[in-house]
Amino acid sequence: MAFALILPASRPWIDVPSGEKAVAEADRVAVMLRADYERWSRWALGLVCFAGSALGVFVIGGMLDAIAALGGEVAPVDVIVIAIATVVALAGAVGLVRLWLTGRTLASAATAWLRLPYRQGGRARRGGGWVLARTTNFDPPIFARLTTATLAFLLAIGGVALALRDLAAGSFVGLSATAGVVGIIALACALGQAGGVVRIVSGVSEGDPLWHRLRSAFVRSDG
Repeated sequence: MAFALILPASRPWIDVPSGEKAVAEADRVAVMLRADYERWSRWALGLVCFAGSALGVFVIGGMLDAIAALGGEVAPVDVIVIAIATVVALAGAVGLVRLWLTGRTLASAATAWLRLPYRQGGRARRGGGWVLARTTNFDPPIFARLTTATLAFLLAIGGVALALRDLAAGSFVGLSATAGVVGIIALACALGQAGGVVRIVSGVSEGDPLWHRLRSAFVRSDG
């Protein structure tokens, strides 16, 4: 079967209905949607798309610096290489955006189904929910996303800092811009992955009585 960003089996459950039948299906559907979101293939595709976009941007920046160093002379091969690198970078960026959009859809739906039995079905929140909410981050697919999100954030700091340093020193070149662009892409990836994890953990935390009391108090304080 061809790869799909959202599996066909998940699509009918993206919108969360109400009623006793929906509550009865909630646990099964939440597990299915989480499994769809947490697929290793989605995570691996994100790595490939990021690597492609970063590589494309670096090649473009390097070629532009090389052309500038040679006095601005552009050979046909230079144009071809830059064109190919641009296609690769754009393809990677489009892939990252689609992964983010579909991941947000799946994570939001899974979170809604996780909350449904507590909000509409009268399921009691218990101490076990406190434990589960705090161990979810160590589930292998979630932990892998947290790890790559952290690494992407560190890369973002380094790339943006390098670009700003060169800009302040008056030595801003094509590779400086490249570092800044890759840093921005890395920051977007970090926020996207972390946001999905936060959504999932928030849904699991619905069974935590302490989290529910704190959240309820915060909502009331906002009026």
